[in-house]
Amino acid sequence: MFILAKNFTQEAAQGRASGKEVDNIESEKNSGKGDKLSEAPQESSTSSEAFFESIVKGSKGCLWMTIEELMTRDLVTVDENAPIEEVFSIFAKNPYHTLPVVNKKGELTGLIDLDIILEVLLLCLMPRAKYTPITARRSLGENAKEIMITHPVTISVKSTLKDASDLMMKYRFDHICVNEDGKLVGIISKRDLVKEICRRRKKEGAEEEKEYWKKENL
Repeated sequence: MFILAKNFTQEAAQGRASGKEVDNIESEKNSGKGDKLSEAPQESSTSSEAFFESIVKGSKGCLWMTIEELMTRDLVTVDENAPIEEVFSIFAKNPYHTLPVVNKKGELTGLIDLDIILEVLLLCLMPRAKYTPITARRSLGENAKEIMITHPVTISVKSTLKDASDLMMKYRFDHICVNEDGKLVGIISKRDLVKEICRRRKKEGAEEEKEYWKKENL
Protein backbone atom coordinates (compact mmCIF):
# COMPACT_ATOMS: atom_id res chain seq x y z
CA MET A 1 0.00 0.00 0.00
CA PHE A 2 1.39 3.36 -0.90
CA ILE A 3 0.52 6.62 0.75
CA LEU A 4 1.15 9.65 -1.43
CA ALA A 5 1.29 13.01 0.30
CA LYS A 6 1.76 16.36 -1.44
CA ASN A 7 3.01 19.27 0.60
CA PHE A 8 1.81 22.75 -0.41
CA THR A 9 3.40 25.89 1.07
CA GLN A 10 1.60 29.12 1.83
CA GLU A 11 2.66 30.37 -1.60
CA ALA A 12 0.57 27.60 -3.16
CA ALA A 13 -2.51 28.99 -1.38
CA GLN A 14 -1.82 32.29 -3.16
CA GLY A 15 -1.61 30.59 -6.52
CA ARG A 16 2.11 29.73 -6.56
CA ALA A 17 2.36 25.97 -5.86
CA SER A 18 5.82 24.80 -4.94
CA GLY A 19 5.29 21.43 -6.60
CA LYS A 20 7.31 19.73 -3.92
CA GLU A 21 6.19 16.17 -3.23
CA VAL A 22 6.95 13.97 -0.29
CA ASP A 23 8.38 10.60 -1.32
CA ASN A 24 6.14 7.57 -1.30
CA ILE A 25 6.29 5.64 1.91
CA GLU A 26 5.95 1.90 1.65
CA SER A 27 4.89 0.12 4.80
CA GLU A 28 6.90 -2.97 5.66
CA LYS A 29 5.16 -6.21 4.79
CA ASN A 30 5.89 -9.76 5.77
CA SER A 31 4.77 -12.30 3.21
CA GLY A 32 4.80 -14.98 5.86
CA LYS A 33 5.08 -17.72 3.21
CA GLY A 34 7.57 -20.46 4.01
CA ASP A 35 7.86 -24.05 4.97
CA LYS A 36 7.83 -23.27 8.68
CA LEU A 37 5.08 -20.79 9.41
CA SER A 38 4.28 -20.40 13.10
CA GLU A 39 0.97 -19.67 14.80
CA ALA A 40 0.56 -15.95 14.22
CA PRO A 41 -0.04 -13.65 17.19
CA GLN A 42 -3.31 -11.79 16.89
CA GLU A 43 -1.78 -8.47 17.82
CA SER A 44 -3.43 -5.17 17.09
CA SER A 45 -2.34 -3.38 13.91
CA THR A 46 -2.83 0.37 13.96
CA SER A 47 -2.58 0.69 10.20
CA SER A 48 -5.08 -2.06 9.42
CA GLU A 49 -7.48 -0.79 12.08
CA ALA A 50 -7.44 2.69 10.58
CA PHE A 51 -7.85 1.25 7.09
CA PHE A 52 -10.84 -0.91 7.94
CA GLU A 53 -12.50 1.74 10.10
CA SER A 54 -12.26 4.18 7.20
CA ILE A 55 -13.96 1.61 4.94
CA VAL A 56 -16.64 0.58 7.39
CA LYS A 57 -17.35 4.20 8.40
CA GLY A 58 -19.97 4.05 11.14
CA SER A 59 -20.18 0.25 11.20
CA LYS A 60 -17.46 -0.21 13.78
CA GLY A 61 -19.44 -3.11 15.18
CA CYS A 62 -18.57 -4.99 12.01
CA LEU A 63 -14.94 -5.07 13.09
CA TRP A 64 -15.84 -6.98 16.22
CA MET A 65 -18.15 -9.62 14.78
CA THR A 66 -16.72 -13.11 15.12
CA ILE A 67 -15.15 -15.14 12.34
CA GLU A 68 -17.70 -17.85 13.09
CA GLU A 69 -20.40 -15.68 11.47
CA LEU A 70 -18.53 -15.29 8.17
CA MET A 71 -16.30 -18.29 7.62
CA THR A 72 -16.95 -20.99 5.03
CA ARG A 73 -17.62 -24.33 6.71
CA ASP A 74 -18.09 -26.53 3.66
CA LEU A 75 -14.44 -27.22 2.93
CA VAL A 76 -12.60 -29.39 0.46
CA THR A 77 -9.54 -30.88 2.13
CA VAL A 78 -7.02 -33.57 1.33
CA ASP A 79 -5.61 -36.24 3.61
CA GLU A 80 -1.92 -35.84 4.33
CA ASN A 81 -1.26 -39.34 2.97
CA ALA A 82 -3.14 -38.76 -0.29
CA PRO A 83 -1.02 -39.52 -3.41
CA ILE A 84 0.37 -36.46 -5.15
CA GLU A 85 -1.61 -37.27 -8.31
CA GLU A 86 -4.81 -36.92 -6.27
CA VAL A 87 -3.67 -33.47 -5.16
CA PHE A 88 -2.99 -32.49 -8.78
CA SER A 89 -6.44 -33.74 -9.76
CA ILE A 90 -8.19 -31.64 -7.08
CA PHE A 91 -6.49 -28.47 -8.27
CA ALA A 92 -7.16 -29.30 -11.92
CA LYS A 93 -10.90 -29.81 -11.34
CA ASN A 94 -11.56 -26.96 -8.92
CA PRO A 95 -10.83 -23.20 -8.87
CA TYR A 96 -8.92 -23.40 -5.60
CA HIS A 97 -5.84 -21.38 -4.72
CA THR A 98 -5.22 -23.12 -1.41
CA LEU A 99 -5.94 -26.67 -0.27
CA PRO A 100 -5.91 -27.52 3.46
CA VAL A 101 -4.16 -30.77 4.41
CA VAL A 102 -5.55 -32.70 7.38
CA ASN A 103 -4.74 -35.89 9.29
CA LYS A 104 -7.11 -38.71 10.27
CA LYS A 105 -8.28 -36.70 13.30
CA GLY A 106 -9.35 -33.75 11.17
CA GLU A 107 -6.49 -31.61 12.43
CA LEU A 108 -4.88 -29.14 10.06
CA THR A 109 -1.31 -30.22 9.36
CA GLY A 110 -0.43 -28.09 6.36
CA LEU A 111 -1.42 -26.20 3.22
CA ILE A 112 -0.78 -26.69 -0.47
CA ASP A 113 -1.15 -23.73 -2.80
CA LEU A 114 -0.89 -23.19 -6.53
CA ASP A 115 2.69 -21.95 -6.25
CA ILE A 116 3.74 -25.32 -4.84
CA ILE A 117 1.85 -27.21 -7.54
CA LEU A 118 3.52 -25.18 -10.31
CA GLU A 119 6.88 -25.58 -8.62
CA VAL A 120 6.53 -29.37 -8.66
CA LEU A 121 5.06 -29.62 -12.15
CA LEU A 122 7.43 -27.16 -13.79
CA LEU A 123 10.62 -28.01 -11.93
CA CYS A 124 12.44 -28.63 -15.21
CA LEU A 125 11.86 -24.99 -16.20
CA MET A 126 13.11 -23.54 -12.93
CA PRO A 127 16.52 -21.80 -13.03
CA ARG A 128 19.15 -23.69 -11.05
CA ALA A 129 19.70 -20.60 -8.92
CA LYS A 130 16.17 -21.10 -7.58
CA TYR A 131 16.80 -24.66 -6.39
CA THR A 132 16.61 -25.04 -2.62
CA PRO A 133 16.53 -28.05 -0.26
CA ILE A 134 12.77 -27.54 0.04
CA THR A 135 12.38 -27.52 -3.74
CA ALA A 136 14.39 -30.74 -4.02
CA ARG A 137 12.35 -32.44 -1.29
CA ARG A 138 9.05 -31.45 -2.88
CA SER A 139 10.16 -32.61 -6.32
CA LEU A 140 10.59 -36.11 -4.86
CA GLY A 141 7.36 -36.01 -2.86
CA GLU A 142 4.87 -38.81 -3.32
CA ASN A 143 2.00 -37.56 -1.14
CA ALA A 144 0.43 -34.37 0.18
CA LYS A 145 2.45 -34.40 3.40
CA GLU A 146 5.74 -34.35 1.51
CA ILE A 147 4.97 -31.21 -0.52
CA MET A 148 2.78 -29.15 1.85
CA ILE A 149 3.65 -26.00 3.78
CA THR A 150 3.93 -27.13 7.39
CA HIS A 151 2.69 -25.27 10.49
CA PRO A 152 0.33 -22.89 8.63
CA VAL A 153 -0.96 -19.73 10.25
CA THR A 154 -4.44 -20.22 11.71
CA ILE A 155 -7.04 -18.20 13.56
CA SER A 156 -9.51 -19.11 16.31
CA VAL A 157 -13.19 -19.52 15.52
CA LYS A 158 -13.97 -16.90 18.18
CA SER A 159 -11.60 -14.31 16.72
CA THR A 160 -13.01 -11.14 15.20
CA LEU A 161 -13.17 -9.73 11.70
CA LYS A 162 -10.50 -7.26 12.78
CA ASP A 163 -8.21 -10.07 13.93
CA ALA A 164 -8.54 -11.68 10.52
CA SER A 165 -7.93 -8.42 8.68
CA ASP A 166 -4.79 -7.77 10.75
CA LEU A 167 -3.34 -11.17 9.83
CA MET A 168 -4.26 -10.85 6.16
CA MET A 169 -2.69 -7.43 5.83
CA LYS A 170 0.39 -8.29 7.88
CA TYR A 171 1.20 -11.57 6.10
CA ARG A 172 -0.51 -10.77 2.77
CA PHE A 173 -2.78 -13.81 2.98
CA ASP A 174 -5.90 -14.22 0.85
CA HIS A 175 -7.26 -17.00 3.08
CA ILE A 176 -6.78 -18.08 6.68
CA CYS A 177 -7.78 -21.45 8.10
CA VAL A 178 -10.01 -21.43 11.19
CA ASN A 179 -9.37 -23.81 14.07
CA GLU A 180 -11.53 -24.90 17.00
CA ASP A 181 -10.15 -27.23 19.67
CA GLY A 182 -7.27 -28.13 17.38
CA LYS A 183 -9.47 -29.12 14.44
CA LEU A 184 -10.06 -27.38 11.12
CA VAL A 185 -13.62 -26.03 11.07
CA GLY A 186 -13.58 -23.40 8.33
CA ILE A 187 -11.74 -20.89 6.23
CA ILE A 188 -12.07 -17.10 6.00
CA SER A 189 -11.09 -15.12 2.92
CA LYS A 190 -10.58 -11.48 1.96
CA ARG A 191 -13.65 -11.81 -0.26
CA ASP A 192 -15.74 -12.79 2.78
CA LEU A 193 -14.60 -9.65 4.61
CA VAL A 194 -15.21 -7.35 1.64
CA LYS A 195 -18.71 -8.75 1.01
CA GLU A 196 -19.74 -8.24 4.64
CA ILE A 197 -18.33 -4.72 4.80
CA CYS A 198 -20.06 -3.73 1.54
CA ARG A 199 -23.34 -5.23 2.74
CA ARG A 200 -23.21 -3.18 5.93
CA ARG A 201 -22.24 0.01 4.08
CA LYS A 202 -25.21 -0.40 1.75
CA LYS A 203 -27.55 -1.06 4.65
CA GLU A 204 -26.28 1.98 6.54
CA GLY A 205 -26.62 4.18 3.46
CA ALA A 206 -30.26 3.16 3.03
CA GLU A 207 -31.00 3.82 6.71
CA GLU A 208 -29.32 7.24 6.60
CA GLU A 209 -31.30 8.20 3.50
CA LYS A 210 -34.55 7.05 5.10
CA GLU A 211 -33.79 9.07 8.24
CA TYR A 212 -32.97 12.14 6.13
CA TRP A 213 -36.28 12.10 4.26
CA LYS A 214 -38.13 11.43 7.46
CA LYS A 215 -36.72 14.65 8.94
CA GLU A 216 -37.40 16.57 5.74
CA ASN A 217 -41.06 15.62 5.85
CA LEU A 218 -41.58 16.72 9.44
